[in-house]
Amino acid sequence: MIALVRPDGEGDDRTRSFAAAMRHGSARARGGALPSVASLHELLDLPAPRWSASAIDELLRDAHERTPPVMKAALAAVAIRGAATETDEAEVACLAALAVTLVLCVGGATTDAWITLAPAPHETSRDIFSSLAREARAAERGLADAQELFDADEQRVRESLGRAAYSALDVLRLLREQIVITVPEAARSLDQTPPTAGAAVARLVELGIAREVTGKARSRAFAYEGMVRALAP
Repeated sequence: MIALVRPDGEGDDRTRSFAAAMRHGSARARGGALPSVASLHELLDLPAPRWSASAIDELLRDAHERTPPVMKAALAAVAIRGAATETDEAEVACLAALAVTLVLCVGGATTDAWITLAPAPHETSRDIFSSLAREARAAERGLADAQELFDADEQRVRESLGRAAYSALDVLRLLREQIVITVPEAARSLDQTPPTAGAAVARLVELGIAREVTGKARSRAFAYEGMVRALAP
């Protein structure tokens, strides 16, 4: 799944702050650290909360076996929105969205901060569950499309290249994992010689599976564009 908040520096300061908070928070979450209201403020570089957070912290720290992660994420978002009456609405929306992301990550529903909810004032629990369901359906469709595409491309390589298909199939599998590769990287990763990896990449380009994306004579990179389209939000 592709995060809907871009980490490349585009957008306003609030968006960049939220993207950075997602990255740092997910690193903590993967280590098992449970989020708290104070940690959410810290990650978003906001002042300490001006409202009571004890009940919300208790909910966030609830054992995963007692409350399913998706339920806990939605409840936490609703609780944060309901409690922070004296805080800027957009700020509260960011706190709630970040809480959802990290709770799902800690609870094992996702392996990283992949699901992002667009901050919007006055969201209800129904809105939050609907957003989660919409994200899940989109992810399921994207993954199914990606698998179908890879299976078709793999079969096309086998049928088109004969004995030369072996090295090309290895590069194709690497492309599926990395999306963008270079010939030296492919050679190192697959324990191939650079000429072998280069020839395999060239065959995938001829079949329209990979495309050179830099336009340079040197340090060229090749992308699996069909996979990018399949996984796009």
